[in-house]
Amino acid sequence: MRAHRVLAGPLLASLAVAACGGGDSIGPSAVPTTELVSVMPSGGSTGVSAAGPMVMSFSGPMMAGMEQYVDLHQGAAAGPLVAITCTWSADRLTSTCVPGQPLQPKSPYTLHVGGGMMDADDHPVDMGQHQSQTGGQWLMPGMMGGMHAGAPMGGMGAGWKGANGSYGMVFTFTTG
Repeated sequence: MRAHRVLAGPLLASLAVAACGGGDSIGPSAVPTTELVSVMPSGGSTGVSAAGPMVMSFSGPMMAGMEQYVDLHQGAAAGPLVAITCTWSADRLTSTCVPGQPLQPKSPYTLHVGGGMMDADDHPVDMGQHQSQTGGQWLMPGMMGGMHAGAPMGGMGAGWKGANGSYGMVFTFTTG
């Protein structure tokens, strides 16, 4: 009888993990995660059109107002902001950003996407799942001397800061 009690705990735990699908998949109580699935131009791109556009696609619809957490910098994220206008597709899966005036030729730019962006169901967006395909790099507080467009990163709002401590992702590119 005693041996049965010792085995019951591990056996029940194994059955519970099997029934819920383990920790790697979405179980019955898990929340689906919206992901940043593509960015154009991807990080590291060269010969990019000075007229834009810059396009980000998500796996689920995004919350209204999240376009305010996308900006474009001349050079690195510490560099000056470049005026852009971002609009959403009707299904809110794609954001298209266009510079207010043509970008400088043969110049580096950084597209910055805030780490605290939320989807339409008010859940955080996963930016890391497709990081290798998008060429994105996490923007950590100590990078760029802790500055964002000439101001301290610590002063940025909640839509910029991600759960991993980053201020989102940056995608560097060079115009043609």
